[in-house]
Amino acid sequence: MRIRSCGLCGSDLEKIGRAPAGAVLGHEIEGELEDGTRVTVMHRVPCGECPRCRAGHESTCERFAELQIDPGGFAERLRATHVVSLPAWLEDGAGIWVEPIACILRALDAVPRGRVLVVGCGAVGLLWVQALLRRGDTVAAADPRLDRLEHARALGAAYDGWVNAAVVTAPAGLRDALGRVEPGGTLLVFSAPPGELPIELDLVYRRELRLVGSRSATPAAFTEALAALPAFALPEVTMLPLERFAEGIELYRSGAALKVAFAP
Repeated sequence: MRIRSCGLCGSDLEKIGRAPAGAVLGHEIEGELEDGTRVTVMHRVPCGECPRCRAGHESTCERFAELQIDPGGFAERLRATHVVSLPAWLEDGAGIWVEPIACILRALDAVPRGRVLVVGCGAVGLLWVQALLRRGDTVAAADPRLDRLEHARALGAAYDGWVNAAVVTAPAGLRDALGRVEPGGTLLVFSAPPGELPIELDLVYRRELRLVGSRSATPAAFTEALAALPAFALPEVTMLPLERFAEGIELYRSGAALKVAFAP
């Protein structure tokens, strides 16, 4: 397939400078098959039959560890084993959002309904705010950047107080999230940096909190994401040519761009 655009994910940044040579980068992809069909890809696919898959932990399936794309989305062309057709009504470039939204919708089931705090109001955090509001939750938001916090509030994240659940999209806010979850509540880790991160286990212990994680998406979540995508106000994307890759990395890391994507 010919790649039309590929979004930069936080997991890509974690690999840069740490992963071995040849590591695959870029999985938020919109492309085009030889017959002109617009598609996105599933870069990892579970078997759907093993005990882990049947228990709802598809991203821990042994087959899920096998990458289904080569060489990765930051290229001109790509080989992929699993593609998903994009509808004609979807505007150009919006296909890069199918995978992130699919990840969110899959993780949504692990978040109890009610008063939910979203920690980190980058592109993914803003999508989380909308997914929770769409479900009927009362949503709070936390971010050190006032402009991003205001963006979340403009979408409807108006609550400020104790919550029964928190979604951590920015690991630096983990401790603050723990401090706002009421006894018996749930904290979902949606993003985690490599290495160790200090955490006050005493709070988890004394408040009897539930700490869970969710990573990646399933084929069913991709289907759900395509259907739900029109309901989302998609974050602004800074689109750059591939030769400006280093610049895009810096824009993402500095927070100067809400979302960065590259086009060949």
